[in-house]
Amino acid sequence: MNAEQLRSLARILDYLAQDEHDHFECASPEKRTNHIYLDVLILQGYLEQQKGESNP
Repeated sequence: MNAEQLRSLARILDYLAQDEHDHFECASPEKRTNHIYLDVLILQGYLEQQKGESNP
């Protein structure tokens, strides 16, 4: 991904994160297993890793 794509991904994740976190907290344990919030966390972690690699 280029820098513009990474910024766009970060903005989308920031937009989704709080609402999805709230939904995740209210979800039953069964529904938490495949909840989209887990994917948000994975992608946020990816972005943090990318940020760390670009700023040695």
